Amino acid sequence: MKNTVPHALIENFLNHTPTWYKLTIMAFLILNPILLVSAGPFVTGWVLIVEFIFTLAMALKSYPLQPGGLLALEAVIIGMTSPATVYHEALNNFQVILLLIFMVAGIYFMKDLLLFLFTKILLGVQSKIILGLLFTIMGAFLSAFLDALTVTAVIIAVALGFYNIYHRVASGKSYHASHDSTDDQDVK
Repeated sequence: MKNTVPHALIENFLNHTPTWYKLTIMAFLILNPILLVSAGPFVTGWVLIVEFIFTLAMALKSYPLQPGGLLALEAVIIGMTSPATVYHEALNNFQVILLLIFMVAGIYFMKDLLLFLFTKILLGVQSKIILGLLFTIMGAFLSAFLDALTVTAVIIAVALGFYNIYHRVASGKSYHASHDSTDDQDVK
């Protein structure tokens, strides 16, 4: 297959994210202006918020700043806000923005450590009562230092890690073998 500029743009859009995620973000970007014209700015504004929350929820598939930034840029381009308003809001909320960036980045880069810790707890405890108590204590400990969105992201990261381990074993792959948890062809 010949490499062309359009092919390279499509392949490199949002880096190494799954194709379905790229198509979903593209659908958001295409449908938002249509929704603005047909349903108005109120409905479109709420849809943009839901889309942005979706990008945060999918933080383990793609670093959420890229698609979230595209949605924010689109909101400016289609006239839902002005660059001056974005600047003013960003300036007033800079501390919160930095907190979110570092929290999401921390979870994104610490997901292996979190998976290791939760796996040690899960495999090291034989009693269901003690296991439940330890998970409750871990949840309380995380809640003491992190906000609810970040705790949810930690839970999603650990659950996704457990699923990847399950999928690798169900596919008959060894630990070091190349593995794609979105492909179910080898699952037995």
